Amino acid sequence: MNEWLDAETHVERALQLTESARWDEALAELDAALAINPDDPNGHLQRARVLDELDRLDEAIEAYRQARAHPTLAADAAALLGIALIRTARYTEAVEVFEELATDLPGFEPAYCHRIAAYTRLGEHDLAEQMFYLAQQLDENCPDCFHHMAESLACRGLFERALYCWQRALEIEPDYPQARARIAQIYRLQGNIAKARAFYLSALRRDPGNVALLMEMGELLLEAKETEAAKAKFHQALELDPDAVSPRVLLGLVYLREENLHAATEHLESAYAQDPRHPGLATYMGLLGVRRGHYEDAHRFLTAALADKADDVTALLALGNCLLGMDRHDEAEAFYRKALQYQRGSSLALHNVGVCRFLAGDLKGGVAYCRRALRHDPTNTVVLERLAEALVRLGCFPEAWDMIQRGLAVQPGQPALSRMARRFGRLKLRYYLTAFQRGMAGIVSRLQRRLRPGSYRRRRP
Repeated sequence: MNEWLDAETHVERALQLTESARWDEALAELDAALAINPDDPNGHLQRARVLDELDRLDEAIEAYRQARAHPTLAADAAALLGIALIRTARYTEAVEVFEELATDLPGFEPAYCHRIAAYTRLGEHDLAEQMFYLAQQLDENCPDCFHHMAESLACRGLFERALYCWQRALEIEPDYPQARARIAQIYRLQGNIAKARAFYLSALRRDPGNVALLMEMGELLLEAKETEAAKAKFHQALELDPDAVSPRVLLGLVYLREENLHAATEHLESAYAQDPRHPGLATYMGLLGVRRGHYEDAHRFLTAALADKADDVTALLALGNCLLGMDRHDEAEAFYRKALQYQRGSSLALHNVGVCRFLAGDLKGGVAYCRRALRHDPTNTVVLERLAEALVRLGCFPEAWDMIQRGLAVQPGQPALSRMARRFGRLKLRYYLTAFQRGMAGIVSRLQRRLRPGSYRRRRP
């Protein structure tokens, strides 16, 4: 009898510890209770919930299965088992558990509600909708149902209906987890930066320590070109989780764009030391190498990046720039052209192919590619400058002048274009003088050939 009382004491102590989120200690108490009374289904259910909180899901699933043995706990244990199976991507098993549960208890709403989530992840969206309407007949104010249905709708691109469902979940339960973040993500996809920002801020006010939310907010601010605010979010994420790699990667990329190579190097190299396989990191390390003039290192990183993802346009362009820095413009052009296969409208790739054509001595080919680049990015002063230079060399002065004026309208006082504008008359004169000299040199050359001994035949008498 004393042993049973000891077991109950351990269970009660475990419950108190779970209230303080002291999960490891609670688990120890439950293990002690079950060592005394291994047939206690309530102990197995509590233990399963603690293992769930500790993300030891395989063990939690086994504990939920054991808890189902007791009739009074079977429904709750089965529902929690199904949810755990979804979290471990065992969706078909989860559906089977919920179907069994619905057969035993047709009026038990969670048997339908959570099947929406399982069917969504299986891509069975029609069945997900059927479950939603069956669940609504039992409980029309279940926020979980609206959340799961919203996920299904969002997967199909039905964003307005998904927004309605998430907003409905918030009406029912104002602090419903994930809803605000999901709404923010939808608005971000739609390009509605203001609404996305409002919902991200609202989500962060309720969960200020959520690193994933901080990262998404930072990315949104980058898209809105609010670089300093974005950096603040990434730094805040690092303060909360110093071992996080994503904030370091994005900080490194931001500093790279700002030409702060010292800070970019610090963050990217630190991220690489932590996780060299982090998505996109090899590309960014390659970009950093190109900016620092460390072309051999850059070549190694970018080659590795393309081995993993052959259609990485950023890596293709960066490898082209790397090879250009190594005076291998023929190879560089091949990578720029490959980038165009994946992104036909890339003004950067078109311009860079044009540069390679210029370096190969093909002025007309370079001009053609620069003109194409301008069609996609009409205000790019770098392209306008290059095109103006090439057109002057080809003697196309009206078009060259037009390029100079267009560039100065976009960026008044741009040094290279301003210099060309001031010297335009002399550039024309130099071109015509050079052409005249080439013409005279040709005449002299022909005369010299004619005056060589034996150049004339004797006339017949």
